[in-house]
Amino acid sequence: MKKNYLLNTIIGMGFGFPITLLCMTLMSGYSEVVREFLVWMVASALYGLLSGVFFDLKSNLPLPVAIVAHCLGCMTITAGGVAICGYGSSFLSALLRILPVFAVIYVVVYIIAFFLMKNDEKQINQALEKN
Repeated sequence: MKKNYLLNTIIGMGFGFPITLLCMTLMSGYSEVVREFLVWMVASALYGLLSGVFFDLKSNLPLPVAIVAHCLGCMTITAGGVAICGYGSSFLSALLRILPVFAVIYVVVYIIAFFLMKNDEKQINQALEKN
């Protein structure tokens, strides 16, 4: 039986990070490091939740709409994290600071997703032609 080591790693991180935060807090108290770690851990959980909502197999959203909605949600979460951690002077300045990065990342993600879908379509069509 083939094991999915990547999935096991992600599950381990999902359980391990909150436990690590709790241990850090219990051993050395709530600190700036713990707060930043907590902010980005919650942000990561929210990114995953958004991904499930917008890219679930049951989602009827067209890919461009899903990607734009996901991008806007993740940008909002990230800008909130940046503002909470004090990396920017305000939520708006944080949002403006991360906007170019998100634009580039999501254009690349869309292009990759588009070509992967086209490749899948090609393989499906070839399989159908054989039958």
